[in-house]
Amino acid sequence: MSIINSILKMLNMKDKNFIFNENFMTERKIQGKRCLVILGYLKNEFECCPCCGCLNENTIIKKGTKKSLIKINKHAELITYLNLSKQRYQCKNCNKKFYAKTDEVNYRCHISNQVKLAILNCAKEMMPKSLIARLYNVSDNTVQKVFDSVFYNDTVYKTFLPKAICIDEFTFKKKTYAFNICNARNGKTIDLVLDRTTNNLDKYFSHCTEKARKRVKFVVMDMYSPYIDLIKKWFPNAKIIIDLFHIVQLLTKSLNKTRINVMNQNKADSTKFKRYWRLILKSRFDLDTSCWKKFRCFKNLMTEVDVVDYLLSKDKFFENSYDLYQDILYHLQHRDYKGFSQVINQKYKDISKQLQTTLNTLRKYSKYIKNTLEYSYSNGVMERNNNTCKLIKRISFGFRNFRNMKSRIMIITNIFRKEKREYHTKYSIPKYA
Repeated sequence: MSIINSILKMLNMKDKNFIFNENFMTERKIQGKRCLVILGYLKNEFECCPCCGCLNENTIIKKGTKKSLIKINKHAELITYLNLSKQRYQCKNCNKKFYAKTDEVNYRCHISNQVKLAILNCAKEMMPKSLIARLYNVSDNTVQKVFDSVFYNDTVYKTFLPKAICIDEFTFKKKTYAFNICNARNGKTIDLVLDRTTNNLDKYFSHCTEKARKRVKFVVMDMYSPYIDLIKKWFPNAKIIIDLFHIVQLLTKSLNKTRINVMNQNKADSTKFKRYWRLILKSRFDLDTSCWKKFRCFKNLMTEVDVVDYLLSKDKFFENSYDLYQDILYHLQHRDYKGFSQVINQKYKDISKQLQTTLNTLRKYSKYIKNTLEYSYSNGVMERNNNTCKLIKRISFGFRNFRNMKSRIMIITNIFRKEKREYHTKYSIPKYA
């Protein structure tokens, strides 16, 4: 193996137009740092002139060289540069001059494509942009330009939308929300829109083609009423699915507020209500009935069912609210819409105000909850994406503008995400919130 091939393998370069001498590596201080400098020479063989297109019949001659210092990946933990001498050529036919080119570095750029690829590999990790810049000895602006070169499209005109989408929002900055749209099947982020107001979203969806909007069959969302009118307007063939987690969360919050009110009124057993709140929110069928053990705040040996029964006996309203909560939770777990609708449409008097408000909300969205129980789509992938967005924003200590944050989020949640099969799994209802 020749020395040139060995050097190319060491530098992970494929272009065989590079030429290296025996003393190809030197040390030099650049900007006060000890660096490795690799000396190289680049030449090309032209069959025709790239400017005028005439055949090279000894019409292209050499006309000096041009040196450029190119930043490449580190070697032995030292910053490494390629001091490249590019051959300059001149065409006798058109008298124009041009230089030798290579795919290892872009034209008029002093950062190799390998460094840019390494920056992109770090972009999918949860690390701030400033740390990536320090690792590869480039500026923050260079890192952002690499992000923008891979992803960012200023146009919002869309000709394709998937069959099932999830929509939600997260906080971009104080009192400003970003609207998030993702594929409900594989979790890929479709787009991010600054400002979730209805007027702004109307302008956004007006740029989507009618064919793309009609292709959407399912839209998964939480119980935010302005989105329902928006979906009906722009997605005429879509069925609205309320995320099952938000339904269960609404129930558990109302029962938990009821427990707190009873705890504040019953000072003698307040410690017991405060300590065993998980057992109250737990499904009745998951409570242990056979294991007798010692519970704190109780003198005798008891089971989990005994603890819950004791707490329920302290207030009649709390007991009725608990029974209603368990009935609704049972039908949701078994995806029984008929039983669910029968339970919520009955009139109840001896229940807490919080649970009564929850019942009114469930009646309002009952036809969308029917779709929830019939189909297994959920907003889990959207919650994961929102968590990723918040984590990126936190570790980066904020972003100067929405465009920079969007490019970073789309790289992590879209480009580098592996494709999954086009099927969806059943959503598991939490036993307690």
